[in-house]
Amino acid sequence: MTQKVNKQVCIAGGGPAGVLLGLLLAKQGVGVLVMERRETFKREFRGETIAAGSVAILDELGLLQSLKQNGFIKVKCIEMYEREKLLFRADFESFKHKQKFGIDIPQPVVLQSIIDEASQYPNFEIMMGTACVELVEQNGEIVGVIGKQGNELFEVRSELVVGADGRHSQLRKMADIKTKVKTFDRDLVWFKLPKPKNWSQSNMIKVHKNKHLIILPTFPDMLRVGTYIPRGGYRETRQQGIKEFRDMVTEIEPAFKELMEQHITSWKDLTMLDIFTAFARQWSRNGLILIGDAAHTLSPVLGQGVNIAMQDAVELSPFIVNHLQNNPGKTVPREALIPFEKKRKKTVKFVQDFQERQEKILAAKSQMETLVRRVKMRALHRLPWKMKVMSKLQHGIKYN
Repeated sequence: MTQKVNKQVCIAGGGPAGVLLGLLLAKQGVGVLVMERRETFKREFRGETIAAGSVAILDELGLLQSLKQNGFIKVKCIEMYEREKLLFRADFESFKHKQKFGIDIPQPVVLQSIIDEASQYPNFEIMMGTACVELVEQNGEIVGVIGKQGNELFEVRSELVVGADGRHSQLRKMADIKTKVKTFDRDLVWFKLPKPKNWSQSNMIKVHKNKHLIILPTFPDMLRVGTYIPRGGYRETRQQGIKEFRDMVTEIEPAFKELMEQHITSWKDLTMLDIFTAFARQWSRNGLILIGDAAHTLSPVLGQGVNIAMQDAVELSPFIVNHLQNNPGKTVPREALIPFEKKRKKTVKFVQDFQERQEKILAAKSQMETLVRRVKMRALHRLPWKMKVMSKLQHGIKYN
């Protein structure tokens, strides 16, 4: 170990939560180091839709204009169909707040935009290809980390370590923070198709019995499509053959028949994501806080993971700044982080509960369950307070 670094805050993880928190802290004069274990952001992302609340955050930071130069798709609506019959629709133009659309944009573009803005501040630093391999503890407090870049180890001393390293968080394990994990009966398979001419710009769910498709417009001219298979059933699904998989999809959405035959020709065209939720029993220790998927892994239903993670960063920043300004050089204690933790847990619990209810609705098997789903969704579609529910999901508490 040849190098020691002092930073007020060390953030492990260069995803949306980590880099956004780094920017927010740097703007307030805090010395920040972000460590991202991958060498580049050029990799496969599934969560490329940014909800309206997070778009509002980017706009407030002056980043939305730069993202427009790259280009993105505006998402203004969520719809649910039973085959071709509309069950539910929420039009974002009916939101009472200023921000009335989400966006679909490659996540690496968003991350780089945030980093470029943060890099204007001399107190911000990001190290790519750098992993946190050990926490440094002293007198019951976490006072830093051991980082590894290539074959070189170095030590970072900080007043706060932030674990923003995703659903399989290593910092969470190192800190011995227990999680409550809940698995689902199904796994999610993703693939992409060219967007048919005149296809809706809405996020869409199409259901047929206990099968359904999640269909998301994807920049610049694609659709990102997800469907479920029995949990652990990928091998069995493969044994049935790619044609059977295509037939299953086109049974739900016949308009995809030719596109599936042209573009889904082997299992290499598919990506599987295991579905689970994880909720850390506590998010903090003296000198450490977890945010984003590291603290609360959400289901991909309605794509709330990125949105909630970015809101975590916005909500946490003032707590960190307040402590550091009033207690220079002192480790941030858990008691200073508990108010943030309690507040965010309420929001995350609301989203998790909503997602679990939707998962049960989507998994309807019998004719009676299908009928109940149809009645419930049509009733929700007609109720005036549906936009209040959607506002909480799309904007969170801060932007309500």
